[in-house]
Amino acid sequence: MNKFKKLALSTLLLASTPFAAATAFLGSDFYVNPYVAAELASRNMSWETDFGKGHFRQQAPNVNFIFGVQFHDYFAVEGGFQATDRRQQQSYYHGDGAFAAPVLGFIDDLIFDPKTHHAESEIKGWHLNLVGILPVLPTTSLYASIGAAWMQFDVSTVATTPNLAAQPIARWDSDKTVFRAGVGIKQMITENFSARLFYNWEGTNRLEATVAEPVAVIAAAGAPLLPNQFYKASSKASHLFGLGFSYQLCPSKAI
Repeated sequence: MNKFKKLALSTLLLASTPFAAATAFLGSDFYVNPYVAAELASRNMSWETDFGKGHFRQQAPNVNFIFGVQFHDYFAVEGGFQATDRRQQQSYYHGDGAFAAPVLGFIDDLIFDPKTHHAESEIKGWHLNLVGILPVLPTTSLYASIGAAWMQFDVSTVATTPNLAAQPIARWDSDKTVFRAGVGIKQMITENFSARLFYNWEGTNRLEATVAEPVAVIAAAGAPLLPNQFYKASSKASHLFGLGFSYQLCPSKAI
């Protein structure tokens, strides 16, 4: 029995040592301090050449609603939902000979008519992040975040030609989990209200969508028949710059 007690006590001490050491190293106890935040940013997301570049809008407003919990003077966790504003971009494509330009990866239809394309894109989804906080002044802190986002990627495009009805080209969506990271600075304005300036990077280069769209092709003599065109949209990484405000529900601890 004495051996069992010694083993149990040794195991308990061994298991508690990393937690105690971490607490001593970090210099404070753990606690629960919830807060809410809202952010407005400009999302800059470029597109791959011939697969959306010049076809979809590169910049759009991005809103982000956050619920967070600071559990240590130096750490917090945040989760939230963000979405870009759906914006339309108009692009004009030549359709004849050497001036033919790819539309989402394909020369449009083999029907060589100049066309104006109306294209829309939207990104939205949930995210979860671990935040590291470094107080530099009594009411000012620097922070960095790392996490993941579950993003939905919606795109659509419609072609129009003079004196003809609009021709839907493609509409599709893609869901992916992407990596995200960011840095920023927080300034307490009152005991429980603060402002933040931030930069976030998101790996939206993993967002890609392909759709097979049947097209009616009248083949000239010797021209190949194309029963389908596989339109593809492929984006690059996103850069977000913005301003946010947070409200601390338990102002006994600064965020």
